[in-house]
Amino acid sequence: MTLVARAFRGSGRMVTFYTQERGLVEAAASGIGKPGSSLSSAVEPFTLSKLFFAEGRGADRLTQCRVIEPFYELRHDMHKYAHASAACELIMRTTETDQITPGLFEMLVSYLREMAATDSPQLLSWAFQLAYLNLSGLGPVMHQCVECGCELKSGLYSAERGGLLCDRCCVGMEGGLPLSPGAVQSIAAISRFHVTQLGRLKITDNIKREVDALLRSHIRYHLDLALKSETFLRKLMASEQKGATDHDG
Repeated sequence: MTLVARAFRGSGRMVTFYTQERGLVEAAASGIGKPGSSLSSAVEPFTLSKLFFAEGRGADRLTQCRVIEPFYELRHDMHKYAHASAACELIMRTTETDQITPGLFEMLVSYLREMAATDSPQLLSWAFQLAYLNLSGLGPVMHQCVECGCELKSGLYSAERGGLLCDRCCVGMEGGLPLSPGAVQSIAAISRFHVTQLGRLKITDNIKREVDALLRSHIRYHLDLALKSETFLRKLMASEQKGATDHDG
């Protein structure tokens, strides 16, 4: 699966793939910009291919490819493109070369297939992020207080503590994120629902803001990154909202 490609030595590309057999792989692809290149289709974002590499001194070389699924839909819808890019960026920036995470390749392919067809790209993106965090052993604890273990339906989320705190355990704490019962229930539902069923969830705008703030805070603290593709998406949505307001005015 192609995660990202960047210019390399004239018409070449340095491409980051996530593969089933080797995990994260960086490989040089030569002559991509030349007409008739047999490798050009494999370096497009989100392309699922059968790949053949040759070992090199600095990096592997992509020598052959056979495209299995190109995911054209994701490259022609800016919102889906941004959400798909966020998943690829999350993997690329938190995975070492040749590191294999069991189940991650299948999860990414399933996610991209659903993203191509879904009417709820934001919910699907959150579902992937939660699944990735849980797969990495870093998922937020939402069903009980991370300090005393009491069951919770709402509470104060602490990125440092990795989950919710009850009223007693959060006394004197600063900088936490209050989460409503609706937000806690929605996060549980997003984690539990199969990706094909996420469109059935009805979540208010206020709760969406809570869920978004939780995931951004958790990823920033526990993975030490802010996703560039998420920033692009927020700018895109803000621009569209401004355009709609100007049109109505």
